Amino acid sequence: MITATAHFSFSVSDLEAALHFFCDQLGLHATPIEDVTDANVRQIVGFPDAHLRISIVHIPDGRIELIQYVQPAGQTVDSTTSNPGAAHIAFQVDDVQKMYEGLSAQGIKFVNPPAWGPGPDGTGLWGVSYFKGPDGITVEVMQQKS
Repeated sequence: MITATAHFSFSVSDLEAALHFFCDQLGLHATPIEDVTDANVRQIVGFPDAHLRISIVHIPDGRIELIQYVQPAGQTVDSTTSNPGAAHIAFQVDDVQKMYEGLSAQGIKFVNPPAWGPGPDGTGLWGVSYFKGPDGITVEVMQQKS
């Protein structure tokens, strides 16, 4: 039986760029970068020569583990949201329009400006907007109107 969420994870090509995005631009906080080459982690990830750089980004009610595979180096994948296996992360925010304007001013390219409509259960009014982070990570921000 699953009892809790431990974390979410994204593999990234440049850990510093990913931390800049999540911390400096989105305002989250992260642990220092750790270089990991121990046998246990190599066994877990299934690469006998693995060298990982890892940082944990703290998010409300959880954590995002960012991993840069130094060895073996990965390849860029097509993370278009319609592709099977593609994922995104959604954050509930207090002002989706303000976030859209502020991040747009920092050069973040949004898929759409905030669109308003009924919530997933057909009730309430939600403003939702998608944008891309480093390595094509899709981020959704959403606000519920009271």
